[in-house]
Amino acid sequence: MKTIIAVLGLIFCVGTMQAQQGQGGGNTNTDGGSTVSPGLQGFWEVETSGGRFVARLDQITSVSQHEYLIDGAVKVYECTVDTDGNVTARFYFLEPVTDNSSVTSGSATISRLKDIANQVTTKVGMGEMDTIVTKHYPDTTHAKTTEFRMKYKETIGQIYDHCRKVWAEERGRGKGNKLTITDG
Repeated sequence: MKTIIAVLGLIFCVGTMQAQQGQGGGNTNTDGGSTVSPGLQGFWEVETSGGRFVARLDQITSVSQHEYLIDGAVKVYECTVDTDGNVTARFYFLEPVTDNSSVTSGSATISRLKDIANQVTTKVGMGEMDTIVTKHYPDTTHAKTTEFRMKYKETIGQIYDHCRKVWAEERGRGKGNKLTITDG
C-alpha cells in the first residue's frame, strides 16, 4: 500500500512540475506512429496502448477537434467522438503552457523524475505516465465518457482525420476503418 501511495505521489509531483516548469521537447511524433487496417465492416475502431474504442458507424453523431486551456496552466488538444448510445470517446493530449519556455535548469531533473515514474508505473502495471488518464474525483469525472490520453499531440489530428474520413466521407464504404496508434 505504501508503494502505491509513493508511486501516485511521484506521478503527481512530476506532473505538477511539468505543468509549472515545462518539459523540453519529446512530445512530437513526426511519422505519426499509426497504421490503418480493414477492421470490422460497419464499425470505426481506434486501438491505443491504453485501450480500444469501437463504434458502429451509423451511430456516430459527431466528431470534433479542439484545443483549450485548463486554469491557464495546461493546454488540452482533444478529439471527441459522440454516438447515439451513452458513450463519448475522448482522445486528448496535455501540454504545459510553459512547454516552449526557456527554462532549462530543471529540465534534466524533470526528465529523470519522469523516467523513474514511468519505470515504477510500468512495474506496477499502470503503463507510461504520459498515457495514463488522470482524474480528480469529482472535478474531472466525465460520466459516460471513455477517455484516452495520447503521448503525442499529432495523434489527436490523426484520430480526427481518420474518423471524419471513415464516417463522413466514405460512410463505411472504405477499406481502412481501424486506426492503430503506436506510442513508441
